[in-house]
Amino acid sequence: MSNWVTKPLGELITLQRGHDLPSQDRKAGSVPIMGSSGITGYHDEVKTRGPGVVIGRSGNSMGEVSFSPVDFWPLNTCLYVTDFKGNDERYIYYLLQTINFDQFNSGSAQKSLNRNAVYPYEVKTTECKDEQVRIARNLAALEDKIELNRQTNQTLENIAQVIFKSWFVDFEPTRAKIAAKEAGQDPERAAMAAISGKPIEELDQLSAEQQEQLKATAALFPDALVDSELGEIPEGWEAKPLSQMVNLIGGGTPKKSEATYWGGEIPWFSVKDAPDDGDVFVIDTELKITELGLNKSSTKLLPEGTTIISARGTVGRLALVGVPTAMNQSCYGVQGVDGIGPYLNYFNVKEAVSTLKQNTHGAVFDTITRETFDTVILVQAKGDVLVKFEEVVKSNLNSIKNNLFESKALEEARDSLLPKLLSGEIALEPINES
Repeated sequence: MSNWVTKPLGELITLQRGHDLPSQDRKAGSVPIMGSSGITGYHDEVKTRGPGVVIGRSGNSMGEVSFSPVDFWPLNTCLYVTDFKGNDERYIYYLLQTINFDQFNSGSAQKSLNRNAVYPYEVKTTECKDEQVRIARNLAALEDKIELNRQTNQTLENIAQVIFKSWFVDFEPTRAKIAAKEAGQDPERAAMAAISGKPIEELDQLSAEQQEQLKATAALFPDALVDSELGEIPEGWEAKPLSQMVNLIGGGTPKKSEATYWGGEIPWFSVKDAPDDGDVFVIDTELKITELGLNKSSTKLLPEGTTIISARGTVGRLALVGVPTAMNQSCYGVQGVDGIGPYLNYFNVKEAVSTLKQNTHGAVFDTITRETFDTVILVQAKGDVLVKFEEVVKSNLNSIKNNLFESKALEEARDSLLPKLLSGEIALEPINES
């Protein structure tokens, strides 16, 4: 503890307000644009060297701390560190996270942070650079694993999305069969190639079991297309309103004035709980309710596998229920019917949101009602292909959910360790580089 001292923040770092960069002046590039809540886009010009740290300066993100390992452009919505005064950059990033910047809010209608207000604030810090590096490394290891899980989840969802579009939007297995028949070739092998993503000549390199599985899957797809209101679709499948393919469930909010309704163990979803791209599932929520709150309101407990869609406010955000969850009245719970499983239902709803956005030609659609589900026409497949899709993507979706649970545990460990490491309560042994 001998290296730990208390100092004004202004003796550790120098802060500067970020720089204007209107959207019309931004050019395609790889330089991160850092705003009040992290990366907001990319540009072709560097404004300051990395690694760097920014603090949200205004609005709801005031006080949010972000780190850039590379050169970046800090926007005027943030403050950024111009001088670390010999301190480790990532250590400063974690140190700033221990400060409640709301106490320095100088705004009224909108939050605002002035750098001169934070400089006198006294923080406990270690003057030993090696100790700073050890602390930062330990916390960074947790964050790096969380980030790896996030990237992995994006890849896993993208793979499942590609399969969905191939089977149920572009109808590639059926089209492959038709093209093969017209060319006098084997339609089943053509469909097997389309499903596996491999050239026909490479199919024989697969094991006998893999080939049999592919052959069985290929047999599930029709070998002809027929006209529909959406254009050509596989024979035997049907173009129909999404409303006929789902069961809709409404939400609700227990009375905020009843303390016994809140603070329980039941997750209660609002749009702020929607997962990031690729994470798919909701496994935790900011607010939770009690069983009494559930029973005394119009909200319902949605089972695992239900898709939630936000219908007002920030419209069209999706979440697949990973643990039984209630939700507010600004959302719908969506469950597939007629053999449509939870994963196909999720991607169907995601496709519907994409269609709605295209139909508004870039404008914002501000509300989803029950009638909205009548306006979106999708293709409903028939038969065992519905079951097969669930089987094929199940591993990917389960891995995404498992990664989320792991990341949640890592976040809890980080949040517990951070104040203890940054106060010297927990000491780390020196790193042996030999």
